[in-house]
Amino acid sequence: MSMNGLNRRMNRTAKAATFVFIVTSFVWCQSTLQPGVYIERDRTMAALTPAAYSGTQSSNKIVKANVSWTFRGSHSPLQLSTNRPHFRLVCGFGPVPLLMLCQSGASQPNDLIVVQLDEKSDHRESRMATGNMFGAGHGGFDPKRTVTVTTVKKEDGSWDVSPAQDLKAGEYLITTGMSPQGFDFGITK
Repeated sequence: MSMNGLNRRMNRTAKAATFVFIVTSFVWCQSTLQPGVYIERDRTMAALTPAAYSGTQSSNKIVKANVSWTFRGSHSPLQLSTNRPHFRLVCGFGPVPLLMLCQSGASQPNDLIVVQLDEKSDHRESRMATGNMFGAGHGGFDPKRTVTVTTVKKEDGSWDVSPAQDLKAGEYLITTGMSPQGFDFGITK
């Protein structure tokens, strides 16, 4: 075999080895979970379901008005016994609430927050705006009912998501606050 033929063969082998290395690295660095939000329960990852948004509720009184997001059911289907849960966020194509949490092309998830919901007999809600007839008002979540979230990117491309402080017993929503989209859970302690 000529030196020129040997060089071509070595070049093809090097290209093939590089391709196999890249593909293998890509596969090893990908989460084995489908896009979604998960929590570890009984040594398996359980998927959270998107919160069942049921509409916007407003109450208009002569002096004061409130606007609230409402969610079906007095409790989330997922009830946890820990006051500082650790979630796994796997970004990718999925339901709208997931797309809201994982902005396309971003280096990390949108600014996530955990919001404590007010519990009612048949639904849960979070006040989004208040106002009065004198022009004073407030938009957004009540800061006393929100907790910032810490996100840490894992080697597989997913994110560890956890509240920055302990949560009290109650119902919660993981959201960006930009729309009534998110994933709900409850703390039973």
